[in-house]
Amino acid sequence: MATARHLVIGCLIVAVVGGVLVVVVAGGIFYLGLGPHIDTVEAEGVEFGRKTDQQGCQDETIRRLKAAKRSGNLILEQDAYLFIYGCFETCRPTSGFCLDAPKEDTFFTVRRWAQDRCRLEGAPEGYEPCISVFEIVAHACQGKIEHK
Repeated sequence: MATARHLVIGCLIVAVVGGVLVVVVAGGIFYLGLGPHIDTVEAEGVEFGRKTDQQGCQDETIRRLKAAKRSGNLILEQDAYLFIYGCFETCRPTSGFCLDAPKEDTFFTVRRWAQDRCRLEGAPEGYEPCISVFEIVAHACQGKIEHK
């Protein structure tokens, strides 16, 4: 005969399995639905980069990020990261652009630098889309983005 303990364990197992299924299905739908969007945004960055330099990529990305923040569109805020990555793949170098970028490639050094740069841009404290953008800037300055 099933005891209350067995019933609770059974219910927990069903709840966990059901929760995992919901997360997997929802995540799959979200990922598959955004795939073409991700490719489009990065392609916009690549195209924009062909006509500008590193500073131009950064300026346009910050402009887009601020517009996305004002609109409250979370997807557009994340697009900034994709845009600048694509832009840095094809842009020209800017003299002196990387002078203050971290030379040390450690997580905390790059993140601290990115947070400082976001503060200079007037971004709210801990604003992840901005931090992600400046982490890409640091990686570009460290030569971690392959130039096409």
